[in-house]
Amino acid sequence: MVTGSTGGIGAAIARGLAAAGAAVVVVGRREEEGAAVAKELPRATFVAADLSRRDAHRRVLDTALDHFGRLDILVNNAAVNALGPAIGATEEDFDRLVALNYRAVFFLTQAALPALVASGAGRVINVSSIGTIKTFPGGAVYNSTKAALDNLTRSWAQEHGPDGVRVNAVNPGLVADGPMAAPVQAFLDIERDVIPTIPARRLATAADVAAVVTFLAGPGADFLNGVILPLDGGLTA
Repeated sequence: MVTGSTGGIGAAIARGLAAAGAAVVVVGRREEEGAAVAKELPRATFVAADLSRRDAHRRVLDTALDHFGRLDILVNNAAVNALGPAIGATEEDFDRLVALNYRAVFFLTQAALPALVASGAGRVINVSSIGTIKTFPGGAVYNSTKAALDNLTRSWAQEHGPDGVRVNAVNPGLVADGPMAAPVQAFLDIERDVIPTIPARRLATAADVAAVVTFLAGPGADFLNGVILPLDGGLTA
Protein backbone atom coordinates (compact mmCIF):
# COMPACT_ATOMS: atom_id res chain seq x y z
CA MET A 1 0.00 0.00 0.00
CA VAL A 2 1.39 3.36 -1.07
CA THR A 3 -0.38 6.48 0.16
CA GLY A 4 -0.32 9.66 -1.88
CA SER A 5 0.47 7.65 -5.00
CA THR A 6 -1.77 9.28 -7.59
CA GLY A 7 1.27 11.14 -8.98
CA GLY A 8 4.78 12.40 -8.32
CA ILE A 9 6.92 10.59 -5.74
CA GLY A 10 4.14 8.22 -4.67
CA ALA A 11 3.41 7.08 -8.21
CA ALA A 12 7.14 6.46 -8.77
CA ILE A 13 7.22 4.36 -5.58
CA ALA A 14 4.18 2.37 -6.71
CA ARG A 15 5.85 1.68 -10.07
CA GLY A 16 9.12 0.69 -8.39
CA LEU A 17 7.45 -1.77 -6.05
CA ALA A 18 5.37 -3.21 -8.90
CA ALA A 19 8.52 -3.70 -10.98
CA ALA A 20 10.00 -5.62 -8.04
CA GLY A 21 7.00 -7.95 -8.07
CA ALA A 22 4.62 -6.46 -5.53
CA ALA A 23 0.90 -6.13 -5.92
CA VAL A 24 0.12 -2.49 -5.16
CA VAL A 25 -2.73 -0.62 -3.52
CA VAL A 26 -2.66 2.93 -4.88
CA VAL A 27 -4.19 5.37 -2.39
CA GLY A 28 -4.96 9.05 -2.90
CA ARG A 29 -7.57 11.74 -3.31
CA ARG A 30 -7.43 12.26 -7.10
CA GLU A 31 -9.61 9.55 -8.60
CA GLU A 32 -8.79 9.92 -12.29
CA GLU A 33 -5.03 10.05 -11.73
CA GLY A 34 -5.06 7.21 -9.18
CA ALA A 35 -7.06 4.93 -11.44
CA ALA A 36 -4.60 5.66 -14.27
CA VAL A 37 -1.58 4.74 -12.12
CA ALA A 38 -3.23 1.49 -10.99
CA LYS A 39 -4.19 0.61 -14.56
CA GLU A 40 -0.58 0.72 -15.76
CA LEU A 41 0.64 -1.71 -13.07
CA PRO A 42 0.40 -5.48 -13.53
CA ARG A 43 -1.36 -6.15 -10.20
CA ALA A 44 -2.92 -3.11 -8.58
CA THR A 45 -6.07 -1.52 -7.30
CA PHE A 46 -6.90 2.09 -6.53
CA VAL A 47 -8.65 3.32 -3.39
CA ALA A 48 -9.83 6.93 -3.33
CA ALA A 49 -9.40 8.36 0.14
CA ASP A 50 -8.65 11.53 2.06
CA LEU A 51 -6.47 10.13 4.83
CA SER A 52 -6.86 13.24 6.96
CA ARG A 53 -10.35 11.84 7.69
CA ARG A 54 -10.32 9.22 10.44
CA ASP A 55 -13.06 7.17 8.79
CA ALA A 56 -10.83 6.56 5.76
CA HIS A 57 -8.15 4.47 7.48
CA ARG A 58 -10.17 1.34 8.22
CA ARG A 59 -11.91 1.51 4.84
CA VAL A 60 -8.60 1.71 2.94
CA LEU A 61 -7.14 -1.18 4.90
CA ASP A 62 -10.24 -3.37 4.54
CA THR A 63 -10.33 -2.72 0.79
CA ALA A 64 -6.68 -3.77 0.48
CA LEU A 65 -7.23 -6.95 2.49
CA ASP A 66 -10.42 -7.82 0.62
CA HIS A 67 -8.65 -7.38 -2.73
CA PHE A 68 -5.30 -9.08 -2.04
CA GLY A 69 -5.86 -11.04 1.19
CA ARG A 70 -2.80 -9.67 3.01
CA LEU A 71 -0.64 -6.62 3.59
CA ASP A 72 3.16 -6.85 3.67
CA ILE A 73 4.34 -3.29 2.96
CA LEU A 74 2.93 0.07 3.98
CA VAL A 75 4.52 3.19 2.49
CA ASN A 76 3.37 6.36 4.24
CA ASN A 77 4.04 8.94 1.53
CA ALA A 78 0.96 11.19 1.53
CA ALA A 79 1.76 14.67 2.81
CA VAL A 80 0.88 18.31 2.39
CA ASN A 81 2.91 21.47 2.84
CA ALA A 82 2.35 25.16 3.48
CA LEU A 83 5.53 27.19 3.28
CA GLY A 84 5.88 30.51 5.05
CA PRO A 85 7.47 32.18 8.06
CA ALA A 86 6.44 30.53 11.33
CA ILE A 87 5.27 33.87 12.71
CA GLY A 88 2.58 33.96 10.04
CA ALA A 89 1.37 30.35 10.30
CA THR A 90 -2.38 30.03 10.80
CA GLU A 91 -4.14 27.47 12.95
CA GLU A 92 -5.85 26.21 9.80
CA ASP A 93 -2.53 25.54 8.07
CA PHE A 94 -1.07 24.00 11.22
CA ASP A 95 -4.02 21.65 11.72
CA ARG A 96 -4.10 20.69 8.01
CA LEU A 97 -0.43 19.66 8.02
CA VAL A 98 -0.66 17.80 11.33
CA ALA A 99 -3.82 15.98 10.19
CA LEU A 100 -2.23 14.42 7.09
CA ASN A 101 1.51 14.39 7.78
CA TYR A 102 1.35 13.02 11.33
CA ARG A 103 -2.06 12.00 12.66
CA ALA A 104 -3.09 10.14 9.49
CA VAL A 105 0.20 8.24 9.40
CA PHE A 106 -0.17 7.27 13.06
CA PHE A 107 -3.71 5.93 12.80
CA LEU A 108 -3.38 4.27 9.40
CA THR A 109 -0.26 2.45 10.59
CA GLN A 110 -1.99 1.55 13.85
CA ALA A 111 -4.84 0.00 11.85
CA ALA A 112 -2.42 -1.82 9.52
CA LEU A 113 -0.10 -3.28 12.16
CA PRO A 114 -2.08 -6.48 12.87
CA ALA A 115 -1.96 -7.36 9.15
CA LEU A 116 1.73 -6.43 8.94
CA VAL A 117 2.51 -8.64 11.96
CA ALA A 118 0.49 -11.48 10.41
CA SER A 119 2.57 -11.14 7.24
CA GLY A 120 5.62 -12.40 9.11
CA ALA A 121 7.87 -9.90 7.33
CA GLY A 122 5.95 -6.64 7.45
CA ARG A 123 7.52 -3.37 6.37
CA VAL A 124 6.55 0.20 7.20
CA ILE A 125 8.43 2.82 5.20
CA ASN A 126 7.83 6.46 6.04
CA VAL A 127 8.67 9.16 3.51
CA SER A 128 9.93 11.97 5.71
CA SER A 129 12.14 14.95 4.84
CA ILE A 130 15.71 16.17 5.08
CA GLY A 131 14.11 19.17 6.78
CA THR A 132 14.13 17.15 10.01
CA ILE A 133 17.94 17.21 9.90
CA LYS A 134 18.69 20.49 8.12
CA THR A 135 15.93 23.07 8.33
CA PHE A 136 15.11 25.66 5.69
CA PRO A 137 13.29 29.03 5.71
CA GLY A 138 9.53 28.78 5.66
CA GLY A 139 9.35 25.11 6.68
CA ALA A 140 8.83 25.21 10.44
CA VAL A 141 5.40 23.57 10.54
CA TYR A 142 6.12 21.04 7.77
CA ASN A 143 9.51 20.10 9.22
CA SER A 144 8.09 19.61 12.70
CA THR A 145 5.41 17.21 11.41
CA LYS A 146 8.13 15.22 9.65
CA ALA A 147 10.28 15.23 12.80
CA ALA A 148 7.34 13.64 14.60
CA LEU A 149 7.25 11.04 11.82
CA ASP A 150 10.95 10.26 12.36
CA ASN A 151 10.25 9.71 16.05
CA LEU A 152 7.34 7.40 15.22
CA THR A 153 9.69 5.45 12.94
CA ARG A 154 12.06 4.76 15.82
CA SER A 155 9.27 4.05 18.30
CA TRP A 156 7.49 1.56 16.05
CA ALA A 157 10.81 -0.11 15.21
CA GLN A 158 11.38 -0.72 18.92
CA GLU A 159 7.84 -1.84 19.63
CA HIS A 160 7.24 -4.10 16.64
CA GLY A 161 10.69 -5.34 15.69
CA PRO A 162 10.12 -8.42 17.87
CA ASP A 163 6.94 -9.05 15.83
CA GLY A 164 8.93 -9.23 12.59
CA VAL A 165 7.94 -5.75 11.40
CA ARG A 166 10.72 -3.47 10.17
CA VAL A 167 10.05 0.28 10.28
CA ASN A 168 12.34 2.72 8.48
CA ALA A 169 12.20 6.19 6.96
CA VAL A 170 13.72 7.79 3.89
CA ASN A 171 14.33 11.54 4.20
CA PRO A 172 14.67 13.09 0.75
CA GLY A 173 16.09 16.50 0.09
CA LEU A 174 14.31 18.68 -2.41
CA VAL A 175 12.95 16.48 -5.22
CA ALA A 176 13.16 18.01 -8.68
CA ASP A 177 9.95 16.40 -9.94
CA GLY A 178 8.19 16.46 -6.57
CA PRO A 179 5.49 18.83 -5.30
CA MET A 180 7.86 20.92 -3.13
CA ALA A 181 10.18 22.26 -5.83
CA ALA A 182 7.91 25.01 -7.13
CA PRO A 183 6.91 26.41 -3.69
CA VAL A 184 10.54 26.42 -2.51
CA GLN A 185 11.50 28.39 -5.61
CA ALA A 186 9.41 31.24 -4.17
CA PHE A 187 11.80 31.45 -1.21
CA LEU A 188 15.12 30.38 -2.75
CA ASP A 189 16.71 30.35 -6.17
CA ILE A 190 17.26 26.60 -6.46
CA GLU A 191 20.00 26.79 -9.08
CA ARG A 192 21.86 29.52 -7.21
CA ASP A 193 21.14 28.79 -3.54
CA VAL A 194 20.42 25.06 -3.25
CA ILE A 195 22.27 22.98 -5.85
CA PRO A 196 25.74 24.42 -5.07
CA THR A 197 25.31 23.24 -1.44
CA ILE A 198 24.73 19.62 -2.53
CA PRO A 199 27.93 17.64 -3.16
CA ALA A 200 26.13 15.62 -5.85
CA ARG A 201 25.34 18.95 -7.58
CA ARG A 202 21.76 18.02 -8.37
CA LEU A 203 18.40 17.56 -6.73
CA ALA A 204 16.91 14.18 -5.92
CA THR A 205 14.36 12.71 -8.32
CA ALA A 206 11.21 10.73 -7.65
CA ALA A 207 13.03 7.73 -9.13
CA ASP A 208 15.78 8.13 -6.51
CA VAL A 209 13.21 7.99 -3.72
CA ALA A 210 11.45 5.02 -5.31
CA ALA A 211 14.72 3.08 -5.55
CA VAL A 212 15.45 3.52 -1.84
CA VAL A 213 11.90 2.62 -0.81
CA THR A 214 12.02 -0.50 -2.98
CA PHE A 215 15.29 -1.51 -1.33
CA LEU A 216 13.86 -0.95 2.17
CA ALA A 217 10.84 -3.08 1.23
CA GLY A 218 12.96 -5.99 0.02
CA PRO A 219 14.91 -8.84 1.61
CA GLY A 220 18.22 -6.96 1.44
CA ALA A 221 16.95 -4.66 4.19
CA ASP A 222 15.94 -7.43 6.61
CA PHE A 223 18.33 -6.21 9.31
CA LEU A 224 17.56 -2.51 8.96
CA ASN A 225 15.12 -1.28 11.58
CA GLY A 226 14.54 2.22 12.95
CA VAL A 227 16.79 3.77 10.30
CA ILE A 228 16.33 7.41 9.25
CA LEU A 229 18.02 7.48 5.85
CA PRO A 230 18.96 10.88 4.37
CA LEU A 231 18.58 10.95 0.59
CA ASP A 232 20.23 14.30 -0.01
CA GLY A 233 23.24 13.88 -2.29
CA GLY A 234 25.56 14.58 0.64
CA LEU A 235 23.94 17.83 1.78
CA THR A 236 24.05 16.89 5.46
CA ALA A 237 27.36 15.01 5.33
